[in-house]
Amino acid sequence: MNESSSGCNHDDGPRSEGESCPFCRFLRAVRSSKDKHNEFYTHISNAQIEVLQAFKSLIDRRISTLEEKKSSKPEGKKATKIEVE
Repeated sequence: MNESSSGCNHDDGPRSEGESCPFCRFLRAVRSSKDKHNEFYTHISNAQIEVLQAFKSLIDRRISTLEEKKSSKPEGKKATKIEVE
């Protein structure tokens, strides 16, 4: 998230420091306390890994389903052209 010193960059315009959105204030507080709360960042990092692994499991399952579907398809079947008079 890009944030300038004049305020949030994700809304309809720049704001002063006192008027920034609650989310941006929270992120600033979290960034400023990174060294003090190392355990917090360990948990956040582990949570990111878990979310990515969850998506990976969905993707892997979909790949398996598509591969099974492809391999069970009869290979020799082709359309036959029929002339109509």
